[in-house]
Amino acid sequence: MKSIKSIINQVKSKIMSTTSTKIGNGINYFLSAVLIISGTLKLIQLEPYMEVVKGLNPNYYENIYLIGFVALISGILFAIPKTFTYGFIATLAFLGGTISAHMQAGDVFIPQIVFVFLTGLTAYLKKPEWFTTK
Repeated sequence: MKSIKSIINQVKSKIMSTTSTKIGNGINYFLSAVLIISGTLKLIQLEPYMEVVKGLNPNYYENIYLIGFVALISGILFAIPKTFTYGFIATLAFLGGTISAHMQAGDVFIPQIVFVFLTGLTAYLKKPEWFTTK
């Protein structure tokens, strides 16, 4: 027969697992929404947004459809549970590019670093097995 202590530990473990998954999902969907909105704004070329892009580098403006498409696809892949791994990789790659773009322009890139951290935190909360050693 199971001891009361082991039953309590199982319940605690289940609650912590469920809570961390919910937090991971919340962060995941927030980041996905940001990527999807960012990609959409690039694709429809909303004027105030385009001024920011022009300020970074004229070459980015010339490739705005490609950048918008990559952001949109990254966000969609990251939001879908079956494609989470692909979305995770695509999101990190895209965010690495945004950090590079903002650094080259002498712009603030702290928000992009925060997004990279949140992307890693999402993976840690949703896929803890990725971070365990065997």
